[in-house]
Amino acid sequence: MDKAYQFQTAQTKWYELWEKTGVFEGCPSSKKKPFSMSLPPPNITGNLHMGHALCYTLPDVIARSKRAQGFDVCWVPGVDHAGIATQIIVERQLKEEGTDRHQLGREAFLKRIWDWKDKNQNDIENQLRRLGVSVDWSRKRFTMDDSLNASVRKVFVEAFQQGRIYRGPRMIQWDPISQTALSDLEVKHSERQGKLWYLRYPIEGSSESIVVATTRPETMLGDTAVAVHPEDERYQSLVGRQIRQPLTGRLIPIVADAFVDPAFGTGCVKVTPAHDPNDHAAGLRLHLDSIMVIGFDAKMTEAAGPYQGLDRFACRKKIIEDLDEAGCLVKIEDHTSQVAISERSGAVLEPLVSEQWFMKMNEGAQKALEVVRQGKIKFTPNHHVAVWEHWLTNIQDWCISRQLVWGHRIPAWYCQDCGHINVALEVPTACSQCSSRKLIQDPDTLDTWFSSALWPFSILGWPETTSDLKHYYPNDVMCTSYDIIFFWVARMVMSGLTWTGDIPFKEVYFNSLVRDQSGQKMSKSKGNVIDPLEVMDEYGTDALRFTLISMSAPGTDIALSKSKLEASRNFCTKLWNAARFVHMNVDQSIILSSPLVLGEADHWMASRLQEVSIKVSEALAHYRFHDAADQLYHLIYDDFCGTYIELVKVQLLQGSNGQKAVILNYLDIILRLLHPMVPFLTEEIHACVIKDRLASEEPKLLAQRSWPSEHPLLQGVYPTSRVPDFQEILSTLLRLKAEHGIDPGKRVKAYATVALVKDFEEPIKSLGKLESITFQNQIEPSNECAIAVVGHGKIAIEIGQASSLKNPALLIKEHDKLGKEIEVLSGRLGNENFVAKAPAEALAKARQDLKDKKSRLEQIKDLLRP
Repeated sequence: MDKAYQFQTAQTKWYELWEKTGVFEGCPSSKKKPFSMSLPPPNITGNLHMGHALCYTLPDVIARSKRAQGFDVCWVPGVDHAGIATQIIVERQLKEEGTDRHQLGREAFLKRIWDWKDKNQNDIENQLRRLGVSVDWSRKRFTMDDSLNASVRKVFVEAFQQGRIYRGPRMIQWDPISQTALSDLEVKHSERQGKLWYLRYPIEGSSESIVVATTRPETMLGDTAVAVHPEDERYQSLVGRQIRQPLTGRLIPIVADAFVDPAFGTGCVKVTPAHDPNDHAAGLRLHLDSIMVIGFDAKMTEAAGPYQGLDRFACRKKIIEDLDEAGCLVKIEDHTSQVAISERSGAVLEPLVSEQWFMKMNEGAQKALEVVRQGKIKFTPNHHVAVWEHWLTNIQDWCISRQLVWGHRIPAWYCQDCGHINVALEVPTACSQCSSRKLIQDPDTLDTWFSSALWPFSILGWPETTSDLKHYYPNDVMCTSYDIIFFWVARMVMSGLTWTGDIPFKEVYFNSLVRDQSGQKMSKSKGNVIDPLEVMDEYGTDALRFTLISMSAPGTDIALSKSKLEASRNFCTKLWNAARFVHMNVDQSIILSSPLVLGEADHWMASRLQEVSIKVSEALAHYRFHDAADQLYHLIYDDFCGTYIELVKVQLLQGSNGQKAVILNYLDIILRLLHPMVPFLTEEIHACVIKDRLASEEPKLLAQRSWPSEHPLLQGVYPTSRVPDFQEILSTLLRLKAEHGIDPGKRVKAYATVALVKDFEEPIKSLGKLESITFQNQIEPSNECAIAVVGHGKIAIEIGQASSLKNPALLIKEHDKLGKEIEVLSGRLGNENFVAKAPAEALAKARQDLKDKKSRLEQIKDLLRP
């Protein structure tokens, strides 16, 4: 074994071998119980970010552990075509070349995007390999593959025939940069500082006027009414009167409608049905005209009169000047408002009435609500059920058409003679209504999420009844980010229930979001983005994976920092060094099946492995990845490397083959438990130390070996060990050194009233860096010694006459931390609901923790007393 773990070469070497060997491929014909997942397809628009790293690492832990537990795992990968985002990127490239998609033409532009897609898809797939994601590459999919395109067409055509999909004029959010409609979910609202303009409208036939407040004076050119609340006594006498629009001179009525907030501005609002969702709805109720004064290019239309051709924001400025000159601008106030922004292009969106394609959602939403209520789909964390309920009970019809070239083209053809819309799976040769051959296909494409909604079953061959579909559908679990619960998860559930008659998956695990070390969202503008590719180059994939896993407590976001990555790298190094020490001292003739000879330390290590193996299996089964990682960290770092290897050094160097075989078996169990989280390091150690010592029938790749729960050493009943007492003595000695400012490497004299030190003298001296440790019946207080209480007595170290407490800040920090932890634990144990529902083991642990923390707090108080 190399002195240091060379992760750069190990990662490439092992992934290529895993893939070549077919380790990750599902096999429907096998007699194993199936376990299936589908990879949330990354967009083809760029490199993987840290959110991807987390979102793909956690299900990889599931996939690898399920394979080891004997399941036939099918985890299907794929990439999403990302309609708007991809088209924007390629259009920018064309702009840099001095051309655009209109000059190229539709077909040439599509070819350009396909070429770009092929290169980028390759890059993303290789990044997934670098991350160690154990997907079945033989089944990889792209959302615009022919088979998936067929699924999309079938759903569209049948939904249209059933009346679920329709076309008509609706108020939509229009992106003037991307030149496409957006669904409500693609809109983000940004809080911005703006103005509230108060405008005077003269009342016809009177010297009176009415003042309205607006944040968008440019739309006043399209006003067709001014509205007040029907119960607002200030204006009841004016309802039904006519007012004159200041700039156009057009007469419009004063109307009453409950959508008006009497507390906003003056309680009077202008009604522009063509440019505001609330106004549009009010206009339909009140039968008002709709005048479109802002076009799809965000410029003023012919209906805007003298302002025609002006950009909407330039028009705003000009209108304010003209109103001021006409004496109709009453006042201007600062105002904070929520502005609708395109998530992709960043454009300020324009509400416009447009002919679009829509899908009815109410029926599907009711089905999706029911399956979660009935427990057929379970959420982890469970609090997302409330969000699910709220959104699905308030769902709107989905605008599914996009004015884009890149995407699934809508399978609808318009007859030029009779106007009939022909919706069909294949290109029609004639109009089904009048037999005319003059047909033109709708130029629009479908929302990217339309095809993504079919992902769990379309990737398995639906609508064909394939062996994959029969064997692997529904999926067992979907791991994804909670921020796309509406975009994707809800739509997958509704689509699965509608088109397959079954749920798409049985469980959904919502992973956390990855933030910077201060808890801030990562963004290029803040300069706080941590690139997973750079992290893998510097720290190794295993360190990145273990960091993310160990921090992924359900329901809490991850604050990632370099110090945590360094800690994970140190953990990997610690295991490598321990394995190397074993490798150097265990002869090749010793194999795993050699007869075993166990001593006290071996019994203790076996019981720890037994305990941790059960806890890790249970944690993974409930998606408590952080708990599983924490158990393995302490088992490996503290127990195996920090304690056990030190205790058995003599038997490693001079012991019998049976004694050395025990150590070898323990390392083997550890590698098998850790492999799902840290695949490359464990496979490398396995190849160096374990592979050639396996029985002939055992797979030679760690990735193909079984979960160690059935290992004979994990089935035994072991005597109570004194090793935990040894660990307590050692940690207390090291703490005393730290508290009194003694260099950890400086050898000092120590004393103990605990008889155990006589049997563990050498390892205590070695690990504690002590000159000596002497057993005494009693330890008297002295200015030259620092004393601490341990389970069965006292221990002390010499600190010298001049020495005193050198590190009070450390103790004060620990004092404050313990105080808060004791308060939390006391509150929890004082909660009758917690005590009644908590498992007995958890309750006992909490009570012991509280006792230990209180004891330690008293020790610190004693040390801090003058």
